[in-house]
Amino acid sequence: MKTLVPNYYKSFKCTASSCRHTCCRGWEIDVDGDKLSSYMKDPEIAPYIEAGDEPHFKLLPDETCPFLNEEGLCRLIIRSGEDILCNICRDHPRFRNFWADRTEIGLGLVCEEAGRIILSYPEPLCLEAIEDDGEEEEIPWDEEWLSELRDRMLAGVKASGPLARLEEYLIFRHLSNALYDDRVEERVAFIRAAVAEIKSLWEKTDMSLEALIEICRVWSYDVEYDDEVLEERISDSK
Repeated sequence: MKTLVPNYYKSFKCTASSCRHTCCRGWEIDVDGDKLSSYMKDPEIAPYIEAGDEPHFKLLPDETCPFLNEEGLCRLIIRSGEDILCNICRDHPRFRNFWADRTEIGLGLVCEEAGRIILSYPEPLCLEAIEDDGEEEEIPWDEEWLSELRDRMLAGVKASGPLARLEEYLIFRHLSNALYDDRVEERVAFIRAAVAEIKSLWEKTDMSLEALIEICRVWSYDVEYDDEVLEERISDSK
């Protein structure tokens, strides 16, 4: 198996207290099973865990994580280092595409720093291996066909600058999920509609990179990170 990432992936680093839209506020932070047992034994963490079918941190009344300090930094990281983080905190804003022969890891536009890196990157999106065990896996014909379609779509991006990087991102993030629902045409239409929608919103601003980053951040939060909205958008695309 191989692990592939976009060429801009290694440029990402969380800006922590400098972030204007921290992911430690307004998000329900689920706690994975591997961390839950250790968290429940920690007297500083356990009181802030809501146990049950889907364990998560109890947010403060302003929807802030209880471990976010006044400087916008995580008190758990300060105390114990990044290894103490649960999966969702350690992984955000990353997403994964799973293929028979590889796992692809990308960055989401919902993070303003990831958006800045993606939209301002000077080169077209290409994938690079960060892990490779050297073994060749057999690729099912439907995966090979979809992978080739994605390559053609990426090569055929007509826009330039940030809009090109936006379209490439949407192709990379959303087309591979047709492996699970077989909705290739709907996903292609969804990608085109999303580019048009975001472009239209951008044209109503000063068309600065900063404006586009913010439009993409809000759009990603409202669409990509809302399963019901995303499903509706894809289903309605023709």
